[in-house]
Amino acid sequence: MVGPNGAGKSTLLRLIYRFLRPRWGRVLLGGRDLWALDGRGAARQVAAVLQEQPTDFALTLREIVDLGRAPHRRGLSRDGARDAAAVAAAIARLDLSHLADRTFGTLSGGERQRTMVARALAQEPELLVLDEPTNHLDIRHQLEVLDLIRGLGLTIVISLHDLNLAAGLCDQMVLLHEGRVQAQGATAETLHPDRLETVFGVTVRPETLAPSGRGHLTFHLTYKENPS
Repeated sequence: MVGPNGAGKSTLLRLIYRFLRPRWGRVLLGGRDLWALDGRGAARQVAAVLQEQPTDFALTLREIVDLGRAPHRRGLSRDGARDAAAVAAAIARLDLSHLADRTFGTLSGGERQRTMVARALAQEPELLVLDEPTNHLDIRHQLEVLDLIRGLGLTIVISLHDLNLAAGLCDQMVLLHEGRVQAQGATAETLHPDRLETVFGVTVRPETLAPSGRGHLTFHLTYKENPS
């Protein structure tokens, strides 16, 4: 999901992970209305990783990932073998086992983001929602997080500001502008330069990177000529 600031990306994602209730219409996943489910049932369907993560958790990485098992427990039931296995598998999948006993606040930005993805995986959802998961990360950590996301094997709805990163990650794209869907479909078709120029108000030039041959978009400010 891409679009300018204020286009409605985060609002749409909040509707999907039930932070906001729709005033009209429905949010369907697999033909089921997510708002017809109770909280536990919805959390077994959708997990979310948000832009901003608090850094003052007095919990270890393992304890935070374990929170993802809450929708599968009843009341104050203690961890079972299945919960422990799901937590360990999620931590290992995000290559965090060596950090499992570290407190959250001592982790780097990339490690914290991977921890929250691991928590979402431990939730065992049908759909994973990621709102700007590379926000505030340096280039290396951005690429690491996106590489991990690419290999998760889940249905993922993600919002990204960087169109080139989005193009390299996503099979399908939704382009939003002023709260409306401007285009939806295959990534290459949705990110057509003419459409992007209209939505973002910039000049877009498609290029081919050597030696990979991958497509790449460059962006330039559009200046209006002064009348003579």
